[in-house]
Amino acid sequence: MKTSRCNLALMILAFLVPSITFDPTTEPQDLNESLLSTDNAYNPIPSPDGRYVAYVRTGWGRPGGSGGFGRSNLISEVIVVDQNGKLTSVKPLEDMFLEGWIPDSSRLVCFRDWKYAMVSTDGKLVEEGRMPYDADKQPPPPEWVAYSPQLADIVWSRLIDNSQGAIETPTRTVVRVKVFPGERVVPSPDGRYLAVFGAFPQPDLRVYDLVLESWTDLGEISVHPDHGWWYIQPSWNPWFADGSRLVFLRHSTLVIATPDATVRTEIKIDSPAGLPVSSPDGQSIAYVTFEPRPMRMRPDLQFWGGTTIWVVPAFAGEVARPVTAKNQDEILDLKWLNNDALVFDRIADEPFYAHARIWKVAVSH
Repeated sequence: MKTSRCNLALMILAFLVPSITFDPTTEPQDLNESLLSTDNAYNPIPSPDGRYVAYVRTGWGRPGGSGGFGRSNLISEVIVVDQNGKLTSVKPLEDMFLEGWIPDSSRLVCFRDWKYAMVSTDGKLVEEGRMPYDADKQPPPPEWVAYSPQLADIVWSRLIDNSQGAIETPTRTVVRVKVFPGERVVPSPDGRYLAVFGAFPQPDLRVYDLVLESWTDLGEISVHPDHGWWYIQPSWNPWFADGSRLVFLRHSTLVIATPDATVRTEIKIDSPAGLPVSSPDGQSIAYVTFEPRPMRMRPDLQFWGGTTIWVVPAFAGEVARPVTAKNQDEILDLKWLNNDALVFDRIADEPFYAHARIWKVAVSH
């Protein structure tokens, strides 16, 4: 994947100008917040059984990279810790990005550069493969893959040619469509549905019903207000834990909808927001608000810091409350650790992803 012009310019400027060192852990934090890991890392994803948290250790200067400013130099090491931040393995499980866990918490799904892998928590490679791609016939496929419980296999979405796309597994075509539905496929926890959305600033969210073999278009959504959010492949999952509903943002509104769009609840938000996620019991929604400011080294670009995490009951007419203090760092990923705690990352305004940390916060009810 090619680096965007903005990211490339930022990296070149950062190489020429000394970096400003900033440690966000020295800033006063809310008493409910605690540092889960001192690794330079992002994209924490709790296991379904609640025992572990996987994340991606990052930074710059990846072995085997080009040695320049392209994304091939981005470090992406998959790490697993317990709820206290203790490593389960000394070595990284994979040199890839992280999609998530399979439902029984025994394996992790990883991907990068059109390759995918499933690894166990002790680092054993269970499955690996490569996305199908013919350079003479089609554009490069997206990187993203996921695991579908219904299909019991890895699944992805890709362009077949300029006129049609498909959702596929390594062994079969699930469905072909005339309009490419988007590069990210997120199966529902119960396995029946596939939520599909794109990497554009305002993509559409579509849901495919594997039982009825039908599509529902839930309309335009916003995952994160930072258009560069996709660059290092953090994750976002719109599903409620039982697969009965999805939550997403549209403009300044939280929308909770059934997969067939027949039932919908809306909750207004006053600030730029992103990353809405449902608690395991389906009673609460957490999300992040942002206050963008000029980047330190590229003031012509915005840095989406000024972040606060909020929790609101998943019902119309309820009032949200902050569960963290406002922090000048950016958040790329937010997940529920359990019904009483959230886990998230904070990325400092530094080039080459030089300072990222994994946090957790208790949520009082």
